Amino acid sequence: MDNSIYITLSRQMALFCDMEVTANNIANVDTPGYQGEKLLFSDYLVKDTQETKKRDTAYALDPISYRDLGRGRMKTTGNPFDVAINGDAYFQVQTPLGVRFTRAGNFQLNPEGTVVTAEGYPVLGNDGGNINLPQNAVNVVINGAGQIVVDGAESGQIGMVEFANPQAMTRLGNNLYTSDETPVPSDTSRMLQGVVETSNVTAVSEMVRVMNVSRAVGSTAKFIETMYDLERRTGQVYARQQS
Repeated sequence: MDNSIYITLSRQMALFCDMEVTANNIANVDTPGYQGEKLLFSDYLVKDTQETKKRDTAYALDPISYRDLGRGRMKTTGNPFDVAINGDAYFQVQTPLGVRFTRAGNFQLNPEGTVVTAEGYPVLGNDGGNINLPQNAVNVVINGAGQIVVDGAESGQIGMVEFANPQAMTRLGNNLYTSDETPVPSDTSRMLQGVVETSNVTAVSEMVRVMNVSRAVGSTAKFIETMYDLERRTGQVYARQQS
């Protein structure tokens, strides 16, 4: 097979990965606290083994993904249990598989009076424990440090932690992350009550990306089809000459 087909196939595989990432971003455009995923593309050179050709061949490498750590738009909801982080910190939540981290602050109070996520996972305080509030609470105030005051009495504090290398965090389902790195309490981030951080994905940009990738995939497919047709015709001509 001609090297040009292999090169084009490597490019096409990279485009398929790009399309998958872009589609996932679009699916989460309305997910609170979602941080979009991006791809880095590169290539590698392969030495040509034919002495008549003095040039290397460039193949597309498998793309490397990274998270867009930019802050999403702040949406005012008025819900006292909706909180957003102004800074680089993350909330801690307790899941059946252990402590996980998230930027989604659309919290609520469960029937037992525990502050939980939309999925029902307990939100952890700065002491690492659950946050339990009176079920008959009327006036709930959460200040910038995450301290919760219920009807004039302090009732806990929502914890915020940071990581030295947030790109090393592993993305999980339900907008959760895990990390091998030990987090540290955040001293710079502030909490906003009655506000939810929306996804930092821009729907229009991602749709434009989908169209561009679709055109590129179509172009590579057409090129491969053309090369196969040329090889087929070449084989037919060669067969007639030998007969």
